[in-house]
Amino acid sequence: MMKKILFVYPHNFLEHTMGTNTRIRALARELCRMGYTIDLYALSNFVSQYDGFAALNKEESLVNKLYLYDYAEIRRYSKRKRRFNRLLGRHRQEMLDNWVTPGMVEQFNEIVSAGDYTHVVMFYAYTADLLLPENYRGHEGVRKIYFMEDLLSVGDYVSGQSSAIGSLLDDEMKRISVFDRIACISYDEKIWIEKLMKGRHHVDFLPHIVERKVVETSEPDTLKHPRVVFVGYDNPYNIEGMKWFLQEVYPSLSPEVELTVVGKVNRHLHVEYPNLHQIDYVPDLDEMYRHTDIIICPLLNGTGMKIKVVEAMSYGIPVVCTSRGVDGLPDKTRNGCLVADDAAAFAGHINRLVCDTAFYKQCQQQVKDYFSTTLDWSRHKDTLLHLFREE
Repeated sequence: MMKKILFVYPHNFLEHTMGTNTRIRALARELCRMGYTIDLYALSNFVSQYDGFAALNKEESLVNKLYLYDYAEIRRYSKRKRRFNRLLGRHRQEMLDNWVTPGMVEQFNEIVSAGDYTHVVMFYAYTADLLLPENYRGHEGVRKIYFMEDLLSVGDYVSGQSSAIGSLLDDEMKRISVFDRIACISYDEKIWIEKLMKGRHHVDFLPHIVERKVVETSEPDTLKHPRVVFVGYDNPYNIEGMKWFLQEVYPSLSPEVELTVVGKVNRHLHVEYPNLHQIDYVPDLDEMYRHTDIIICPLLNGTGMKIKVVEAMSYGIPVVCTSRGVDGLPDKTRNGCLVADDAAAFAGHINRLVCDTAFYKQCQQQVKDYFSTTLDWSRHKDTLLHLFREE
């Protein structure tokens, strides 16, 4: 029997523009190695571009078929629905965004009815209503798997999009309950969701799929200009964190530090410093990591696991971050990361790594050891096999 998966993911994960794309691309690569064929159901007129999709896909052929639904129609439908509710005088509780429209239900059912899928995989609960019994018209026996990249209700609350969390969290739990299996990228969220589901669903911890890299690096005491790097696209958390870093932390850094900021976050950072390099896009992140001495993650808010942190750890690069940088990791204190929520302490960690070779090597080894024992993909392959096992 052919093993076919439909990914329901709003972005073009072949684009090297954000951490979640890196995560989904790595998952797709692993599933293809396991013998699965993957189709993608995504959104046009949203964030990603699809003009060059075929060229990007040609490199690894991760996607068999691409299906698109117009995000502009989602916005129009939501606007009409809000207007209708106001006319009827209905008071609406705060809930998560719901991207499911009648047109999407119809298109989705055409796809799943004709596709002979063994699994439907979703990454955001915004589209979970597609799988409600009253909406779903696909074949029986299709396994529905949810990969929780973020706890959306908490994200909406901490970012200020919602003034309350209770109704949002209730809504999110209701949507998640339509899935047969759940996997969380964050160990914190895995424990919490397990409790909230009251044993009704088995919840797995499945971190970012990446293996330990063997890297030949220069000794830090031979570097005249230590290379400190931040990687991030222009989401609100990255923008907020880097503005804080540049305003509060940067002035206290050693003048020898060469700071490089990579990604679309640069479009919101209007500063000029002699040792600051801003690069919107790096085609080969592997090459960049191999020439990086310290990774920073100065995020003040956010949920889930930070892909940029795990990627850095896979290369054995010391990480300086806030408490949000170690979100999702099973161990918050013995993972090799240097954590500080105070600007002076954050700068102090970077400066000590720069000037203290023995301390740098110690942190480097701690990162390597923690990654190897806790996050290396070899330790989580069985979890993925369990998620997709046939019963």
